[in-house]
Amino acid sequence: MERIAQILATEATRFGHEVEVVTDTPALSDADDQQFPFTITRTSEYQARLSAFKRADAVLFMNVSLHGMRAAVSAGTPVIFSHHGIYRGRGLVGKLLELLKRQLTWFYPNISVSQFVAHNIPAKSVVIPNAYDTDLFQQPTRTARDRDFVFCGRLVSDKGADMCVRAFSTVWKEVPDTTLTVVGEGPERQALEDLTQSLGISGQVKFTGTLRDEALAGELQRHACMVVPSLVEEGFGIIALEGIACCDSVIVTQRGGLPEAVGNCGLVVEPAVEDMAAAMQLVVKARRSGLALPGGASETARKEHLARHTPKSVAQQYLNVIDQLVSQKTKRGPK
Repeated sequence: MERIAQILATEATRFGHEVEVVTDTPALSDADDQQFPFTITRTSEYQARLSAFKRADAVLFMNVSLHGMRAAVSAGTPVIFSHHGIYRGRGLVGKLLELLKRQLTWFYPNISVSQFVAHNIPAKSVVIPNAYDTDLFQQPTRTARDRDFVFCGRLVSDKGADMCVRAFSTVWKEVPDTTLTVVGEGPERQALEDLTQSLGISGQVKFTGTLRDEALAGELQRHACMVVPSLVEEGFGIIALEGIACCDSVIVTQRGGLPEAVGNCGLVVEPAVEDMAAAMQLVVKARRSGLALPGGASETARKEHLARHTPKSVAQQYLNVIDQLVSQKTKRGPK
């Protein structure tokens, strides 16, 4: 959500709009906010949010925020929800909050990042897929593809890195020179490193830690295939777009909006070690034989798919929804 929020805010600014991003995320440094072409208000205080929302013609929420809605309702500014998930609450409190968030969708315009999300929220919504950074993530021009598979994500159980490593172990037994790179950090890192040791594949698996921007794009471009083994129902999956842009093929699990994100530019498998391993074996054997990779799209198909996810295209669709909402309020006039 942070990535798509930054993309939308940047593009809206380029279209000539004044954009203010309100977040309670602290800056990494004093100069952190100076790099952005839009205003950032970092606060968790109600009054500061209320003031920011009163300054706006419209407020776009990235997912339903009950904390933020209190200030938005008081401000009386038109609200749009952009849904990046389907609000699955845990426990009694979580389920009550989920119910409230889902009921709020009946009263405001909704944008869903995938058909999967749209089908899983109560109210009608416009489907606008996510965008990716087209300046950063591209096919390599000089970088040689010297590695096979890459996983990129937070190292938590939901993202399926454990399944990816176990599937890779199966592939390695048949093709011993196969390689895997794990990009990311998280509480599961040590357990994953221990797993590679116990499976005897530590020499074939590289852990890079967190990579960002040019370093991340450069690392992805070294790989033939990205693996997105998520075990949870992803709302969309920008990482799949980055993989399509940088790698020759992508393998994703049949979870949530991931199949929509990959389109006809990758393989979709069930979230199981056996299915993931079978897909990875197809890819690595084709690569070793000099054949086109399974799931790898033609250059034309790749460009057509990615063209639907450029920052400019996606931001324009968001702005169309926002402009329509603001125009409706103008026609109605003040209460």
